[in-house]
Amino acid sequence: MLTKSTTSAVEGEWALVLRRPSWSMVMIVLVLLVSLWMRLEYISGLDVKPISDMGDYDQRAVKLAEEGTFVTGQEHGATYRAPGYVLFLGGLYDLFGHKYRMVYGVQSLLSVATLFAIYLIGRRLFDSQVALLALLIGALYVPFIGYSGVLLTESLFLALFTYALYAFLCGAQDGKLSWYLLAGALFGLAALTRSVALLLPVIAVIWLMLAAKTVRLPRPTWGRLGLMALVMAAVIAPWTIRNAIEQQQFVLIDTTAGLNLLIGNNDYADGIFTEKIYDLPAFHNAMAGDKSDTERDAIMKDAGQAWILNNPGQFAGLTWQRFQMYLSAHKDWIADPYEWYRIPLYSKPFLARYQWTLMSLGLVGAVLACWRDRQALLPVLIAGYFLGTISIFFVQTRYQLPAMPFIILLAAYVLRYLWTSPRALVPIVAAVIGLSWWLEGLAAQYHVM
Repeated sequence: MLTKSTTSAVEGEWALVLRRPSWSMVMIVLVLLVSLWMRLEYISGLDVKPISDMGDYDQRAVKLAEEGTFVTGQEHGATYRAPGYVLFLGGLYDLFGHKYRMVYGVQSLLSVATLFAIYLIGRRLFDSQVALLALLIGALYVPFIGYSGVLLTESLFLALFTYALYAFLCGAQDGKLSWYLLAGALFGLAALTRSVALLLPVIAVIWLMLAAKTVRLPRPTWGRLGLMALVMAAVIAPWTIRNAIEQQQFVLIDTTAGLNLLIGNNDYADGIFTEKIYDLPAFHNAMAGDKSDTERDAIMKDAGQAWILNNPGQFAGLTWQRFQMYLSAHKDWIADPYEWYRIPLYSKPFLARYQWTLMSLGLVGAVLACWRDRQALLPVLIAGYFLGTISIFFVQTRYQLPAMPFIILLAAYVLRYLWTSPRALVPIVAAVIGLSWWLEGLAAQYHVM
């Protein structure tokens, strides 16, 4: 629940937004409304039954709504997945019935809210010009639209963690405790949706030190950061306690890391998911008998870690390969079964070129940030964290999505820099073209195009 001071901070922030020049406000509202219309138009004709992970989330949510339990009675139990998205779906099913389009409609609103969060972060980090450019670039990014109509964590997770970072930024710049408390609550909810968010506050604090050019932050700042961490822990704690009671072992959020680590790191691993995982002795051992989620996760995690320790060179090569695949990948298996062809902007050539151009601008932006602007290091660190972390496991195109709001911010930062520094036009354009060709070559080499 928002405190009075939190509410005042939020109201003050909205007052800043409303004081933007009228043409800018009209542009922002127009982009957001058109973005929402595109999503609603897309989902209005969507009639696809959930499959794969989508079906699992759907079944868990139905059980939660109808029986009030996370217990599945299946080999992958309650702790296998983080609870945030299951709670989200289950709550919607409980309120409105088992209606997919209703969920897609709510996710469309969250997706548009994420676009606005990109604008808000851009304005806080840079200025209103970069923010507006980032909003326009994000509005044209097809996967943001497409995942509004998929029963997966992406729309909810993107909204939670972008607003968490925005609240953190406001706290860091305004010094108000209420922003830090809000950031802690949102970071906690984001982590309960995707456990990869657990380290985001650490990345944000590292950026704060880099921006301040010192590790010795003022004592009041450390106090606010400590309270933010406590709020985040308080949000996560009930689920952790529930897990300990059920599993009789400590499980902070979920038990998927072991399987994902083993999928990406074994004798058959080539960067992507392969069904050869089912032939591995460690997988058979983990799934045999009546083991708990925690026991299965530990067996597969130990096997994955053992392979890494025994094959450090191969692991390093695989990780670099996966990182390159994430930089260049644009082909998403979701696109065909979920009818992305009905999205107005969608075409495979457009999606490929747009992805490669964004990534190229993002890489140039990372260099510019390191060279001339410590403030711009936040999107570099966040995007690098997501792309680096997922490169340890295996390549699934949707896993790059959390990095994209920050790639988009870096792209907008580069474009604004070109406007203010025309002399840089030729070298930066040449760099973007060269990087795009490199990414296209990687995509062809690794079959992710």
